[in-house]
Amino acid sequence: MTSTVPVTPSSIQARWAMQAALPAVIAGYPLLEALQTCRRQAMSGKPGHGRAPFNTIAHSTRQWTHSDRDFNTPTVDLLYSNAWLDLRHGPVVLEIPARSRYFVVELLDVYTNNFQNLGTRNVPPEGARYALLGPDAPESPAVAGTIAVRCPSALVWLLGRVIVDDEADLPAARAMQAGFRLHGAPAPAPFASLAQWQDTGDAALDFFSNLARAFNDFPPPPSQRAPLELLTAANIALPSDGVLTELRGAAIEGLRGAYREGMALIEGHTHTASKAPWRFSTRLGRFGNDYMLRAATAWKGIGALAADEAIYAPADYDQHSELLHGRNAYRIRFEDGGDLPVDAFWSITVYGDDRFLAGHPLGRHALGSRSGLERDTDGALTIHVGHRRPATPGSNWLPAPDAPFYLILRMYHPQQRLLEGRYKLPPVERVD
Repeated sequence: MTSTVPVTPSSIQARWAMQAALPAVIAGYPLLEALQTCRRQAMSGKPGHGRAPFNTIAHSTRQWTHSDRDFNTPTVDLLYSNAWLDLRHGPVVLEIPARSRYFVVELLDVYTNNFQNLGTRNVPPEGARYALLGPDAPESPAVAGTIAVRCPSALVWLLGRVIVDDEADLPAARAMQAGFRLHGAPAPAPFASLAQWQDTGDAALDFFSNLARAFNDFPPPPSQRAPLELLTAANIALPSDGVLTELRGAAIEGLRGAYREGMALIEGHTHTASKAPWRFSTRLGRFGNDYMLRAATAWKGIGALAADEAIYAPADYDQHSELLHGRNAYRIRFEDGGDLPVDAFWSITVYGDDRFLAGHPLGRHALGSRSGLERDTDGALTIHVGHRRPATPGSNWLPAPDAPFYLILRMYHPQQRLLEGRYKLPPVERVD
């Protein structure tokens, strides 16, 4: 957890530099999180779930566990297909197979905006081929037999998801997953912001050095350049090569303070201010100029789908506004028997405070509409959450670590009454 102790600059110049740099931390954090994910998955050379060179798709052939760390808050309901696309040298063609189950191929720009989803609601049942074009690509010539998709950045994260029920269902899920294919030219040398990534152990200055190179490679759109303009107004020029040695001492002090304050602000915004569970935003994934929402999402759930595909509702607190901890026992009681207003499915997943799947000997990370849950005698559905096994049906127990944790309720293909806030989700009730 980041420090919440206020930063006190030693001079008015350092204070001004800190205030000028703070918006750049919030605006730039998602960009750097995306680039770090890209480096792990496309450049590390180490085996792992969904890792492959640029313009090559890789499939995770099993469900993720708490030991998988390429990106935070993964789900276990889906098998992932992953690719990082470099579109500078021409289009990449995505081939989607005939539909046999729920799937969605999410496309994110380098700032983590979910600009396009291709899935069960808009891909023909027999499948289709899509030409993914970079922002500077000509409109023609078109790739024969494809549907053009214009991408807002030359670096694109492709994150495919295919539903899987359990281990017995893996072969069928893998069969559809294997039909996702990419065709395109090999990628050129990596962008400078990826190839020259700086990690000296000085978190604040590394952040701004990497941010300078990233902004040079991927300038923000005109409507989102205010943070850079504020730095310029404060006479803080982040050089395109990321070398900060020419900055004055007050500027360096201001950058350090801005990084510390900015990261604390971002972390703080991942918790609901009202301490109420299941608060969600329908602007997730398509953030516009909401820098803080995009940063908080990158912190707690990078790669989030837009709300028309899925709603993500986190719960950090119980009904008494106390943070969740596995030493306590909780229940979530759906009076309607779990008939949530979704057209696909829903699930609740437990995460440790490190933002990854929480480890537990049972190996169960989520429960939901496809879990075969037992209903109460009155028709309601109760899910029990905690570290200790409850006396009630074990199939309805969602194990938690003996430590702080949080929950995310995912609801796929939400209906209008959910999007409009006309469905009331039950609280997370502490019962011991």
